[in-house]
Amino acid sequence: MNIKLKNLRSAEEDLGKFLGNVVVTSELVTSICGDEVNDAYLEYVIELNNKIKYIRQTQPASDGSSLEMPPSSTMAAKGVQPHLENLKTKACAKARDYLLQKIGELRRPKTNVQIIQKNSLLKYKYLMQFMYDNVPEAAEEIRVVYIESMGRTISALFRAYHAQLMKLELELANRHDLIAVEDAAARSMFSAKADSNKRGDGFNIGDRDNILDTVEAGPILVHVALAEGRQFPYEAIMRSVFKHLMDSATSEYLFTMEFFKGQSHDTFNRIFARTLSLCIENLESYLSGCCDCIGLLLMIKITHAHSMVMQRRRVPVLDSFFDRVNMLLWPRFKTIFDNNLKSVKAANPKRMGVIERHPHYVTRRYAHFAASLLALHSGLDDLAVGIGGEEMLLNDLGTLRVEVVQLVQRMAEQLPSNKLQVVFLINNYHEVLRVFQERRIISDETARFEELLVRQRDFFVEEELKEKYKRLISFVQLTEAAMSSGETGAELDEAIVEGLVREFAASWKSGIEAVNQDVLSFFSNFRNGMEILKQVLTQLLLYYTRFQEIIRKGWRRPPAFSKDLVSTSAILKEIKTYSRSY
Repeated sequence: MNIKLKNLRSAEEDLGKFLGNVVVTSELVTSICGDEVNDAYLEYVIELNNKIKYIRQTQPASDGSSLEMPPSSTMAAKGVQPHLENLKTKACAKARDYLLQKIGELRRPKTNVQIIQKNSLLKYKYLMQFMYDNVPEAAEEIRVVYIESMGRTISALFRAYHAQLMKLELELANRHDLIAVEDAAARSMFSAKADSNKRGDGFNIGDRDNILDTVEAGPILVHVALAEGRQFPYEAIMRSVFKHLMDSATSEYLFTMEFFKGQSHDTFNRIFARTLSLCIENLESYLSGCCDCIGLLLMIKITHAHSMVMQRRRVPVLDSFFDRVNMLLWPRFKTIFDNNLKSVKAANPKRMGVIERHPHYVTRRYAHFAASLLALHSGLDDLAVGIGGEEMLLNDLGTLRVEVVQLVQRMAEQLPSNKLQVVFLINNYHEVLRVFQERRIISDETARFEELLVRQRDFFVEEELKEKYKRLISFVQLTEAAMSSGETGAELDEAIVEGLVREFAASWKSGIEAVNQDVLSFFSNFRNGMEILKQVLTQLLLYYTRFQEIIRKGWRRPPAFSKDLVSTSAILKEIKTYSRSY
């Protein structure tokens, strides 16, 4: 008796489940046919879809509610199927109308797309799933309409935003901005006398690299920038567009993943195809006239930083876009760099403006240009096409340095004396090192210019001392050479030595003052002048010490004129006086 009762209750429970899955209540019919789309309506659609799925099962229900019969083969299911089909048609029509209406709102000007996506589409994403399950062609229609609407909306937003940003562009370089532009070209560029000594922004990075610390900062607000009268180099405009693009792509990708599920990648690609093409076209248009090497290298690094941002977000939808951007930036960078290199190779010193002892504008441009690129070169290995970025840039900079040094040497030859040529070379090499030190550049390029500077300083020291103390230095050099070759038989000419002693004693202070005046005249940079003065006076002291050593070796007893020898302590004291005053 207990077993029969238990079986009866089990059958009653299963039958209740079965009826719950197939019976169409008046409440369901009324709600599906008449109610507006809201949270309650969504619950009725879920209930309707569950009933449709249930009666379509061709295997017994897993919960046992169909009493081991396929629900689709039961009389109840066959009887209720037409009613469910009618309700399905009604629900799909209402869902279609609702979704098309909300998608249509996305095309309205100044619409907050994300609010509509969140509150009107994602909130009722089950309607899309319901149509995919029951009327896939209607669901595909919704997807196509959404793709077209969002594609046009996003493209229009980016077109307008880029156009507004371009009104804020600050041009920093043009086709005339080459390292070795000739004086005549510079005059035509400025329509007046060439201002060749100015620090061109196209060569000097200044604080432009600060943008690399703010690659994830918010996009530029155009109305604020206009109100403040601000302007931006193109890399800032590109960063702003790309930041906007990344945020839009991330938001849209996450939406399509949730709303369109299995077709999310295709949906995203079709939505953004127009916008990505627009961004590439805008970049190509800019690059066709771009002559800003520094800006291009900054854009390469910004692009890499943005690709890393998207990787961290785990949104891999812009990889091919960033690759395409790199394929545009690197060749243009190489072209502009090579144009600068060609300008140096082809430069005629006689057409490079006035050549004086001070640093030439070519040197200044090169120094700022090379320092700017060296400051940005780290981390480029993974960013170049083909050869590693760092290696390629360093090789090119090495070639440029060789050509610049040769040009500076050719310009030095235009000066009338060896001494002025050496002064010109020292000032130019020191200018390069000064700029490198200012940017804290430590590289092979720095070492090469340090070697060049040391060599020319040594030449200047010898030239300066020979000019002021020619007889003394010649005597020391010739006598030491004779002694080192073993010519011990020759005695020193006492009259000559005595004359040198008295000559030095009478003129050493005025000679040092003359050296000081030369240094002040030739080298306006304080640090450079101080080091050269110190080197000249130190070398003078060494020559005089060697002169005294020759006298000591030449006479067993100090000759009478020894009393006229100037003590090294007196010379040192005088040297310290000038070292402090310079």
